[in-house]
Amino acid sequence: MIATLNQKRTRMSRQEFEQIPEGPPYYDYIQGEAVEVNRLTGEHQEIMVWLASKLWEYARQNNLGKVWADINVDLPTGDLVGPDIVYLATENLLLYSRGYIQGAPDLVAEVLSPSNASYDRVEKLDAYRRAGVPWVWLVDPETLVVEEYQWTPEGYLLVSTTPPTRPFEPKRFAGLKLELGATFAAPPKQEEDSSTRSQ
Repeated sequence: MIATLNQKRTRMSRQEFEQIPEGPPYYDYIQGEAVEVNRLTGEHQEIMVWLASKLWEYARQNNLGKVWADINVDLPTGDLVGPDIVYLATENLLLYSRGYIQGAPDLVAEVLSPSNASYDRVEKLDAYRRAGVPWVWLVDPETLVVEEYQWTPEGYLLVSTTPPTRPFEPKRFAGLKLELGATFAAPPKQEEDSSTRSQ
């Protein structure tokens, strides 16, 4: 889910939040506030589904755990969020229960958009930091740049910034190469050769 430009926020207890009917509208719950979020755009979904499928295939082939897209995550801090992509390593699969994740995932990925970039970069990234999520990827769907963050006691460390001209090779997964640029970059416009025009 993505947050709106002017997120509707309501301060409430966790118990009150859990009484909100199933959406739409949908909400995250961060530091005592219900934050309204929107459905994903088509462009956002394309990248999210592609990235989740590539990571799912890699994890499955190498027996590394499981991957989900747009799943509810109940962080150990009490925050409730719906990351675009979530990965749980095999040894942590017990965190998945009753259709959602209870605890800190091994990795989350968020696909940014004009309506949610600030929210994901500031509030959700801080929520992941407080929960101790080891790895976070931020993907810009317009530039196709991927930022890879690793948790440290001092905060998240930006360990790589990958432009679309190179494959993204996440440090968490040896041998995995993700060709976002080659997959999603718009093909160059072909200019008509004036010499081939008739007349």
